[in-house]
Amino acid sequence: MPDLERELEELGGADITGALDEVGVHSFVLDRDAIVRWQNKAALEEIGDRIGQKWAAVMTERSVREVEEVYRKLLCSGEPAEVTIEAILPDGTIERRDVSAAPLRDGNTVIGVFGIGVPAHGHKHKDRPAERFGLTDRQLEVLQLLGEGKSTAQISAELFLSNTTVRNHIARILAALGVHTRVQAIVVASRAGLIQLG
Repeated sequence: MPDLERELEELGGADITGALDEVGVHSFVLDRDAIVRWQNKAALEEIGDRIGQKWAAVMTERSVREVEEVYRKLLCSGEPAEVTIEAILPDGTIERRDVSAAPLRDGNTVIGVFGIGVPAHGHKHKDRPAERFGLTDRQLEVLQLLGEGKSTAQISAELFLSNTTVRNHIARILAALGVHTRVQAIVVASRAGLIQLG
């Protein structure tokens, strides 16, 4: 019998579930499909009621891509994982959170994940311009290169992307910034503090 089980038994069958619900750290349980099955009170207060939703519902698009791979490895290897995510809080702000996750097992089979999340480095970054416009890190790179006067072909070569991919990024940037030309995008991005000119 693991030490914790023995200690809890000696304490008269102490209620670990009730304690987890009361602890002030965001805690959660996901099933194999990354659907939230349980949240403690801290998680409900910090990120809202996500029970029955995919974990991705609380993260930015960039974090979802990063976490999917970590989650697959955790389920396959059964090894704990550490990851930093960008969580979307109920008021729409973005907060970087450090998440520690460990497998929940039924015998040798991983059937879910238990995790905790805390603010990364203890700070929120409210209303970051890139998040306000919904731009990814890659789109910001493309935008910065546009601001430096680079052509589609030059951006493609510098970022090791196809011309088509660069054009797609530029189209998304224009739409996100609500403009129609590259010059307009550079002006809006500069004023919003998304890029540095000169």
